[in-house]
Amino acid sequence: MKRVLPIDVHKPQPLGTPSLVPLPADALVSAFCLEAVSPDLTSFQRALHHITTLLRPGGHLLLIGALEESWYLAGEARLSVVPVSEEEVREALVLGGYEVRELRTYIMPAHLCTGVDDVKGIFFAWAQKMEVQV
Repeated sequence: MKRVLPIDVHKPQPLGTPSLVPLPADALVSAFCLEAVSPDLTSFQRALHHITTLLRPGGHLLLIGALEESWYLAGEARLSVVPVSEEEVREALVLGGYEVRELRTYIMPAHLCTGVDDVKGIFFAWAQKMEVQV
């Protein structure tokens, strides 16, 4: 880890132009971000594609997020989330040019539901960007 950078995943060049960051990266981590900033599944897929451009072929992505969550509370504000299933996450990764190395889910037990969101579970995905074929 060298530094944390601001990013807009809805822009084709998420770090802006020209980027002062040495790219492409060897690895990327996104935790509870893409689904929280995407209004729909298409936007989620497009955001994943945009961050993929920052990763070198053969590079690794660790994607962690909420399953089937449609909202969460941030203080008094109720914020929308695109609800994604395990299958939709896997499909987005494959369509984004990744080989899914591991995708695990954790279903949220009822006693952990606190009313600050409607999350059904968590997904943990490790994917590797496909090498460019010549």
